[in-house]
Amino acid sequence: MHRRDMLILSLSTLLLAGIRRARAATPLTLHKDPACGCCAGHAAYLTEHGFAVTIVETPDLDSFRRQHGVPDALAGCHTILGDGYVIEGHVPVEPIRRLLAERPDIVGIALAGMPMGSPGMGGEKTEPFTIYQIDRAAGADAPKVFAVE
Repeated sequence: MHRRDMLILSLSTLLLAGIRRARAATPLTLHKDPACGCCAGHAAYLTEHGFAVTIVETPDLDSFRRQHGVPDALAGCHTILGDGYVIEGHVPVEPIRRLLAERPDIVGIALAGMPMGSPGMGGEKTEPFTIYQIDRAAGADAPKVFAVE
């Protein structure tokens, strides 16, 4: 094989690998309050872990959450929509991957509040994070635990 042919083959292989990786990235749309700064940190974290994140400034985030079935008790910092699910707050990547792989019949998952040490928040993690599932039944009294990270 000539040197030029080897170069073309190598470049083609790299290009195809890049296309496969780009296709494999699950698109997520992160809706955030325009005044919030930590949400971009969570978006960067998710991007580093292979997700394609688009940030949308959403001034009335409370109404947006309600429209998508997130109970007030599980409200986090921002609301992510992806692959038919809601991901509320600074949820670590492992529960998100599990949600998308297992595809349970739920609205989505949530890490309520803005816990220090969670992805994008900074600070040290001082205790495990409890990620709850958001059930389809409106007003579920006691949310079920989806994961503990």
